[in-house]
Amino acid sequence: MLRYCIPRVRNRGHGLGNELVPWARAFLASQVLAARLVPPAFGLNRRGYWQHFGTGPDDWIYHRGMQLLLPVVEFNESDYLAHGGGNVVHALRSFAAANDLHRRRIFALVTEGFWGGYSHVQAARDFMRSTLYQSRYAARNLLRLQQRIDSNKVLVGMHVRLGDFASPVKLADYRRSPNTSLPIEWFGNIAAHLQQAFADDWQLLLVSDGGPEELQPLLSRYPCIITGDIPNGDCSDALALSQADLLVCSASSYSSLAATLSDSPYVWFAGNLHEHAEGCYSLHGDSRSPSSTLRIRSAISHFLGSAHSGLARGAAVGPDGKVPMTTLDAAVKRRDWRRWELDLVRGGVAPMPVHAESQVRRLSR
Repeated sequence: MLRYCIPRVRNRGHGLGNELVPWARAFLASQVLAARLVPPAFGLNRRGYWQHFGTGPDDWIYHRGMQLLLPVVEFNESDYLAHGGGNVVHALRSFAAANDLHRRRIFALVTEGFWGGYSHVQAARDFMRSTLYQSRYAARNLLRLQQRIDSNKVLVGMHVRLGDFASPVKLADYRRSPNTSLPIEWFGNIAAHLQQAFADDWQLLLVSDGGPEELQPLLSRYPCIITGDIPNGDCSDALALSQADLLVCSASSYSSLAATLSDSPYVWFAGNLHEHAEGCYSLHGDSRSPSSTLRIRSAISHFLGSAHSGLARGAAVGPDGKVPMTTLDAAVKRRDWRRWELDLVRGGVAPMPVHAESQVRRLSR
């Protein structure tokens, strides 16, 4: 059989966070259809990701040849919505049945675009993480970075997107200004609040495309660990951020990728979020895309019917940089959970239950 699933690179390509979504979608399609997954044609991407994933600078020729020689089946946002939306695996199964793909021996299923976001490809989270880790430079970079981190302190990962984003705008304009740098003052205010909360028991993993002068308000005042001197850090930086106990995000898909791969709490700039009358925020407004609107409406419905709505992993933080206490507590707990001394299977210990401890004392008398 000649079945292939191809994530198409559009125009000159996009950032890593954007490119991984259609790649993950194509991966899930390959599992549903028992097809071969083809990596994106990163030779078309101006960021040179082909070097990280070993696809070659001329990989786009192979892609175009396949799409000329094989029958092409497009899977786009309208197909996703027509077949239920939600979990893309369910939609793909319905789409495959409707198009009789399980009976067809030769085709190339092609998908492209960031639509659907990370939530609809949640089933491919391990694929995304392993793909990044197995890239050419990631493992070596992470080992090098590990030597700089004190495992006993709370690790705060901060992504400050500056270089290829537009300059900061007025606070009221952030909801309608994509690809815009957040105010450096916001990051500084958060760091000051963390310093007050954690004193000497924290460290700041600073991931940024900005220069030393732009980052001086952070570098000069706080215990920073930088990655800028480690080359080819596109994949390793995202993984390092995802491993932090607390993540401070920029308004970018790269930060969204790190937060998606993480199980830790994170904070997002409130000025970039959309307010809803139901008493909650969302990352995108209802008009962004049909699939985005569907997810937001579903999330709000769950929010209203949940007794745990105050325990959201992502916290909205205003210009003053004050991080909620529940988020700070979660970061400390995350630090404690990763310590080997408190982990039985890694040679650590666990406390005895009170009743068992009392029983031991009685027996020893």
